[in-house]
Amino acid sequence: MKSLRLSPVICFTIFLFGAMAGSAGAESEGYKEISAPEVKNLIEKRKAVVVNLLSQIEYEIQHIPGSIVIPIIDMETTDKLPEDKNTPLVLYCMGKR
Repeated sequence: MKSLRLSPVICFTIFLFGAMAGSAGAESEGYKEISAPEVKNLIEKRKAVVVNLLSQIEYEIQHIPGSIVIPIIDMETTDKLPEDKNTPLVLYCMGKR
């Protein structure tokens, strides 16, 4: 039996809050899209929290190591986000929908 290999198109968006938003060259809405190598660099340097916005089941199937899962429907009520609002968040999903 052949196994199914998922090959998602991942959309990375970095959200910057507070003073970091202005200094990081973010768009006026406080976010910008970034490349996979930029995400890798942030992860390696522990300069951001990487958040998978998909369901827990999708996270268990495939996710970026070190990321946390917060389904998009839970973003407003979660307690998993860092208390420091200056911490960059890298949010990712299966692509633009």
